[in-house]
Amino acid sequence: MTTPHQLQKEIEGLRDQRADAQAQADGVTVLWGAADPEHRPDGMTWVPETNTLTYDVWAAQRETLDALDEPDHDIVAFLAGYGTGKSVAGARWLIANAITHPGSRFLALGIDFAKARDTTFRILFEQLPGERTGVVTSSYNGPETSPIVADYNRAEHRLTLVNDTVIKLGSADKWNRYAGDEYGAVWLDEPSHYGEDLHDLLEMIGSRLRGVAGPKTMMWTLTGNGYNAAWEILEKREGADGDPIGLGIEVVRASTLENPYLDDATKDRFERQYAGTGREEQALHGGFAAASGLVYSGFSRDTHVVTHADAVDAVDDTNDWRIYGYDAGWGDPRVLIEIGKTHTGQLVVLDEFYRTDTHVREVLRWLAAHDKPGGTIYAEHEPSDIDTFDTGDEAVPEYDPREFDAVRAEKSIDAGIADVRERLEVKDGEPGLLISDQCENLIREFLGYKAEHVGTSAAEDHCLDASRYAIHTDRRTDTSIPDPSDIFGTV
Repeated sequence: MTTPHQLQKEIEGLRDQRADAQAQADGVTVLWGAADPEHRPDGMTWVPETNTLTYDVWAAQRETLDALDEPDHDIVAFLAGYGTGKSVAGARWLIANAITHPGSRFLALGIDFAKARDTTFRILFEQLPGERTGVVTSSYNGPETSPIVADYNRAEHRLTLVNDTVIKLGSADKWNRYAGDEYGAVWLDEPSHYGEDLHDLLEMIGSRLRGVAGPKTMMWTLTGNGYNAAWEILEKREGADGDPIGLGIEVVRASTLENPYLDDATKDRFERQYAGTGREEQALHGGFAAASGLVYSGFSRDTHVVTHADAVDAVDDTNDWRIYGYDAGWGDPRVLIEIGKTHTGQLVVLDEFYRTDTHVREVLRWLAAHDKPGGTIYAEHEPSDIDTFDTGDEAVPEYDPREFDAVRAEKSIDAGIADVRERLEVKDGEPGLLISDQCENLIREFLGYKAEHVGTSAAEDHCLDASRYAIHTDRRTDTSIPDPSDIFGTV
């Protein structure tokens, strides 16, 4: 077994080699070669005599690099299935830019530090020329054995190359800590797992790509993870508020089955596991699909989402029956969900109020401005908000509190989820719940709400909570209906 003392001597020897390489050359040359897994299974070659580093890339990776060279592309996403070398491509691109832009700064972002340490950062270190560069222990700094690395400061999460360029190692869970810095380019690894913070992170990073040398571009390497913020940005080209994003975005898709570095047995196993399933497009071919482990796996766009015009037409126009679900929030969104009913008893979600950093009086203004029918508001347990619904606000004289009755919602999570699940069932050819296509936030949450997030701060469920309050509490008024939790169980 190698002792810590022997490891330290090995580090010192490799540092001497690195210093010699730095002294004998003006710089390092990076080349991109064609994939040749038979002869170069690692896909990289380092020639110390000439300080030449060659990275091999296969077709989809080459297409991504070409897109990154285009000046009008602010974001280039390598959206690919499992085992396509996404993170390897991102790490190599970042290192290549760090080598060719002396004295600059670059940023590599993982999901969080725990995950990034074992995946994103390890893969980055492994793409450095040298031996055992990906090994980091309490007594061994593998990156520092690379001939192109001057220092790896693990406490400061900073990798410094011999040309004085710094690669900052960061995480999306604390994205605002990088707001004061400047970067030549940024690599985001698996941003489909960053949650709704991705919208704010994108805005921050866009303002940080300045002040130092580099292509001023973002590279995203990801597999789809449901219809979430990454999907909104890459596919819909929209921000959190639904407005268009004024950035040049290019998406390169890659299939797992086309990666020449995967052996045939692995490809066959992936194909057996995912082909013909609802996750085939995402897992194998670089697409988006509903996330796995969803609480509302019975929900689908094709079945439950209708055009807004059809949603309005479906509501029984012989009366103005309405219920509303209200979820309080400030830093989190404040939400009100409007629900009507068809003549056959289907519930129809017609509209949503969804805003952050706003007072409850803005909900009153919204109700009045859109001439919403009166009804019961099943509300989050915020006494002052309930009082405001019931008595009005002098700042909103157009709101008539006599039209609305605000009551405390029954907030049972398990029983409430069971009620919503039952509403999603299709009976006699009709689903029990329809949703207007203009309720985009609610639809997104249905498609991304995972069982592992229920009741945690990681959940993006503000519209779902409001809907659950309304559907579940209203159902409690009819005691003749059996409790669906007896049928479905709990989450």
